[in-house]
Amino acid sequence: MPSDTTPLLPQNDREPAPKEDSHPITLRACHSSWRVISPKLLFSIRTLLASYLTSVAGVALKYKLESADDHTSWRIPFQFSTVAFVLQWIYHLLALTWTGTHTFEPSSQEQDDDSEGSSARDRIVQFFSPTHRPSNTEKFSFSMFYTVSHVFALLNALMYWTVLVPAGHGGFKPPHIPHHHHGVGNSTRIYYDPGKGLFDEDEIKSFSILNVWSITAVIAFIEMAFLNSIRRQTPVVGHVIGTMVASGLYVAWAGVGKLATDHWGLFFLDPKLMGGSTGAAVAAAFGFIFAAPVVFTYAYGLIAMRESLTAAY
Repeated sequence: MPSDTTPLLPQNDREPAPKEDSHPITLRACHSSWRVISPKLLFSIRTLLASYLTSVAGVALKYKLESADDHTSWRIPFQFSTVAFVLQWIYHLLALTWTGTHTFEPSSQEQDDDSEGSSARDRIVQFFSPTHRPSNTEKFSFSMFYTVSHVFALLNALMYWTVLVPAGHGGFKPPHIPHHHHGVGNSTRIYYDPGKGLFDEDEIKSFSILNVWSITAVIAFIEMAFLNSIRRQTPVVGHVIGTMVASGLYVAWAGVGKLATDHWGLFFLDPKLMGGSTGAAVAAAFGFIFAAPVVFTYAYGLIAMRESLTAAY
């Protein structure tokens, strides 16, 4: 049995694999499947990623606040890119905290919260530590959070480059491919100079676009492939439904944003920008919801590949 400060090691080949996971998902978030990534190295990597995402959050917020738009700045919390980024950011802050306490303060986690010998310091460490014996509800809840935060990061990048940019909503001059442009008077688009490409824009704008809609997807890939030992999601059907529910909740959240700011977080949810057709906007909303389980399939396959390459944990 590995200790709290060593990587989870593969089981002996002669030993049959247990029917149930012997390590809870909360601890698997603190260990990499790859033996070359020790807990201390993992903590260092997580520190870099969390710090980087924090810096990106500040720069991206500045970019969004200064972007020309006819709507209030309160539109920002309702944009899908914001929701996807915040979920991923929270996950990495949580994973960093758990990895740190689990790696450097393993003894404090083993004490009983109510024990007389438990000091205030131990109680604080326990509060910021991963649960060693999570309930089934806690396991599924964290698994859904892990899944949705990464599916949304990948979906955000996929939609941006395949839908928003070709439709002229990417914030820079779109590539010359056949597509429909909305008129300049569209007040819900991200305004841009029609003669400037992505790398012709100012540095803050280019940095924000590349990070919020591209690098975050790369970080999601690195996390799922290298930085944890979380197994494939079970039950699969429950997670498929969960990702669809999460997408549906975002559509509802975008609807709240429309009522509060007169701005849709995604342009294709606005009937006015879909040829004045409510049916087209509804169809696009359903397409968005059903795109989530498609991206989940990719994430599930990526985790399965990592499991096959690192043996059973």
